[in-house]
Amino acid sequence: MNDGGFTDLRVNPQEGQVNESFWPSFTDIMTTVVMIFLIAMVVLLVRNMELVKQLRATMEAERIAAELARATGEEKDSLATALHRTEEQLQQARLEILRLREKGVEREKVITDQIATINELLAQRDDLTQQAAQLKLGKQQLEARLRDQQARITTLTQSLKNRELELQASRSDVKNLQANIASLQESLRSSQEQSSRLQKALAARSQELEAARQAAKTMERKYLVLVGDYDNLKVKYDKLVRPARSAEGRHIVEVRYWKKDGKYHIAWHEGDEGEFQPISRRRLELVLSRLLKEHPNGLYVKVIFPENSGLSYNEAWEFTNHLHRKYDYYFRDQGPSDTADDKAAGEE
Repeated sequence: MNDGGFTDLRVNPQEGQVNESFWPSFTDIMTTVVMIFLIAMVVLLVRNMELVKQLRATMEAERIAAELARATGEEKDSLATALHRTEEQLQQARLEILRLREKGVEREKVITDQIATINELLAQRDDLTQQAAQLKLGKQQLEARLRDQQARITTLTQSLKNRELELQASRSDVKNLQANIASLQESLRSSQEQSSRLQKALAARSQELEAARQAAKTMERKYLVLVGDYDNLKVKYDKLVRPARSAEGRHIVEVRYWKKDGKYHIAWHEGDEGEFQPISRRRLELVLSRLLKEHPNGLYVKVIFPENSGLSYNEAWEFTNHLHRKYDYYFRDQGPSDTADDKAAGEE
């Protein structure tokens, strides 16, 4: 830019400073104006062309819209006409449906009646079929009965003929039997007289037999008394001749038994020495059974009751008698004896 405020458009502005310029300032201004005008013309032409294109597009769009509006109007009219026809057809179809429904209801009623009639006819047919089968079965049964009756009649006829023959034979037999009955009646009278005599003799013999039975019972009672006396004497004799109870050659078992505070206590040991050990009744039974098997010579069971044992006589006797009878060699081999002797042995 020079001092005058205008733009320097020269190609070589430096040369103008060195040399004197041939272009005046007016030329520069006009050149600038022309260039601005040309640029504005170009811009206007370009904008005008764009506006023309837009106008053409708008006109074409308006034409297309008009055609679409016309086509839409025609289509709308045709659709309205078609809709009207469709509504009329729909109304007719509804009326037809109502009519068909009424006919359907009537037909359903008719079909229901026909089905009921068919079911009744089928039931009647089944009943008739069953009745026919029953009649057929009854006919067969009647025919079988008829055949049986005919066979029975034939059999009865033959039997009747046979019975007539037998009757004739029986009549002759009856005559013979009557004669035999007369002779038998005579024999019966004689037999009755003989039976009376025999009954009298039997009564006398019965009295004699009853007396003999009474005598036999008396003798039997006397015999039983003598046998009992003999058994008692034999037991006493065996006790007298049997050796006394001794621990020699036997396995000794000592048992101590007492009662304290209402409870029974048992203690035991083997042999003559050793301390007593407490034991239960069941365990004592098992130990004595085992020792009895281990010692074939037998056990010598010694029952000891301490002073103030708290036992009654019956309790002490029952315990002692049980152990002696079951495990002691002497009492196991001994048969039953009287109560006094057993108690004496228990107190030993």
